[in-house]
Amino acid sequence: MTTRPRAAHRLTVTCMALAAVATGLAAAPTATAAPSVLASHHDTRDATAVQALLATLPDGVTDAAVVRVAGGGMRGLYTGTAGEVEADGRFPVGSVTKVFTDAVVLQLVAEHRIGIDEPVRRHLPELLPANYASVTVRQLLDHTSDLPRPARVPLDPRGVVAASFAADAAGRPGRVPAPGTVQQYNGLNSFVAGLLVEEVTGRSYIHELDRRILRPLALRSTGLSEDPAIAWAWSEGGLTSTPGDLDAFLKALLGGRLLPPAQQRHLFEVPAVPGAPENTSCPTGTACFSAGGLMGIELNGKKIWGKTGSSGGWTSGVFASTDDHRRTVYTLRPHPLSTPQQQRTRVEAVVKAALTD
Repeated sequence: MTTRPRAAHRLTVTCMALAAVATGLAAAPTATAAPSVLASHHDTRDATAVQALLATLPDGVTDAAVVRVAGGGMRGLYTGTAGEVEADGRFPVGSVTKVFTDAVVLQLVAEHRIGIDEPVRRHLPELLPANYASVTVRQLLDHTSDLPRPARVPLDPRGVVAASFAADAAGRPGRVPAPGTVQQYNGLNSFVAGLLVEEVTGRSYIHELDRRILRPLALRSTGLSEDPAIAWAWSEGGLTSTPGDLDAFLKALLGGRLLPPAQQRHLFEVPAVPGAPENTSCPTGTACFSAGGLMGIELNGKKIWGKTGSSGGWTSGVFASTDDHRRTVYTLRPHPLSTPQQQRTRVEAVVKAALTD
């Protein structure tokens, strides 16, 4: 057992939303060797359930786990680990990347360099086909753009977007897009958002991310993956980070450090539209993603906000409750022989232990 004092906030997540995270994970990559261990702050009043859960790992479902809990009356930060994993190791965070991208876009909105309800094609006329001329920046961020799903091809970002539109046109000829009518969680929105950042600023996406978020928050262990199999996902899912960096980012984002009040409110604006049938991240059949890319979900009578992501054999999540200000960050590596249902159940158990028990 080691001691890792720090200060922080609070969070949570719902079962069905968590289910989308754990489904279809790849076999786990090799982790940094370390004995199975629990690491915590000396004040563990609110972390006993997490400690008890981690003490049972690794098992046939989870090979390794890191869970951090902070805020909500705790005097410091709790960090627990199990299996061969470092308490603040660096992991691919998958779709948590989207929230970083959206924060950069909202900063550009705050600077009046783009409008939240401005058509995206005004800046990227050669990228979006003419029948998507009405898609707005807001619709990219809250996943109501009705863009086609991304082609999973290892190309540069513009190549991914072009291939996605070409594949959709070939597979669904004559389709008329209907932006703003339904929410369909879609990674192509984040590819286009990253390209929008580059077009508006005249600099690379990673340069702007570093200048606006990573350096100001001292997130020294966050950046694009060096693994080509992960890095191709770019502004949609290409980042690697640590639990500590993710927690610091979430605290700053929800605490108003990254955005002025006028743009901060977009983090909690969810469109009043239905969710697409396959949009399993939103459990009630209605939209749950905000204009800042966060999921807003009710759990045990509390509203919580955050994001999940999975990549390279890891599944991660960052969530926070706006009423009692508790945050949690988790990263799990599933056993290669575990089933998707077992993985969903384990993610649910971890989050419940961290935030509701």
